[in-house]
Amino acid sequence: MKPSRQTTILIIEDSAAIRETLVDLITLNGFRALTAVDGMEGLAIAQREAPSLIITDISMPVMTGFALLEALHQAEGLRMIPVIVISAKTDRADTRRGMELGAADYITKPFSESEVLRAITIQLEKKELLDELDAFAHTVAHDLKTPLFTLSGRLYLATEGLGKMDEPALRRNLQEASLAAGRLSIIIDELLFLALVRQESIKTKMTALEMGAIVTEALASLASQLTASAAIIHQPEQWPTAVGYAPWLIQVWVNYIGNALKYCGPAPQITLGSTVSADGSMIRFWVKDDGPGLDAASQQGMFVPFTRVAKVSATSHGLGLSIVRRIMEKLGGGVGVESQLGAGALFWFELPVAVVVD
Repeated sequence: MKPSRQTTILIIEDSAAIRETLVDLITLNGFRALTAVDGMEGLAIAQREAPSLIITDISMPVMTGFALLEALHQAEGLRMIPVIVISAKTDRADTRRGMELGAADYITKPFSESEVLRAITIQLEKKELLDELDAFAHTVAHDLKTPLFTLSGRLYLATEGLGKMDEPALRRNLQEASLAAGRLSIIIDELLFLALVRQESIKTKMTALEMGAIVTEALASLASQLTASAAIIHQPEQWPTAVGYAPWLIQVWVNYIGNALKYCGPAPQITLGSTVSADGSMIRFWVKDDGPGLDAASQQGMFVPFTRVAKVSATSHGLGLSIVRRIMEKLGGGVGVESQLGAGALFWFELPVAVVVD
């Protein structure tokens, strides 16, 4: 798996030589490494840093690996962190005890690089899936509840008001019910699309993109919002050619332009464009609006992984931009935002340049 910049692995090992070997192995493969020389120090670091994964020895001073596993299991915020035990102990009883205490995997010394990396990859992928299931449950339980409550409530009022309520009041209840149903549909569609992006293998489907046609299709799907907002869209006559997957890129443009329409007030001016990187390897595509802009704290919370989207609410930027982030991760690109309060915002995504073959 491709490690993200947030993927931190804590190594707890009293042998300096083995600890340094593991640090080199982990950092060379793109992970961030933290180290501790015993279980007590490791537990303190885990509580402070909340690593994505822990690798620990068993026989250590102060606090053994077994005692560490017990402490991690009892800590509310740490019990879901996968722990890989690396130990010279080969006794089956020790292995069984480690697993009973919550170890996710058990590797004996001496170990090979491929063995450790394979274990890390498996455990991080399992953790990501479990985290996403938890986030999905939160989204279903919380973010769907409000529009569902509004829908059922308004339909109840409309039903009870038949023959008693004047037409404007009845129409108002039905309109609110329709809007709530629309919000439910959007959240469900985004959850389904997010699941599709996670599962689909994309390498063989990536091609040179006709970005102008992709943008045109995205604008067509936003036609009603564009008309209602009286938005003015500026875009170049020609686009540079990047490599990607067109159906997903339509969703990215729809998300970016849709957010600009949603948050920029009446008659927004929205500019679409692109910039080729200095080394000519990447193309940055962007959507710039004339809205109120974002402060630094808001910008940092924009492109959260879906595992954290519940913290920002799926009904705001969170769910849509987490989909954009996931798409770009699968396509080998990047995402970001540039903004200042009072000066609008520029949301961008990057894709590799298409190689021209003579």
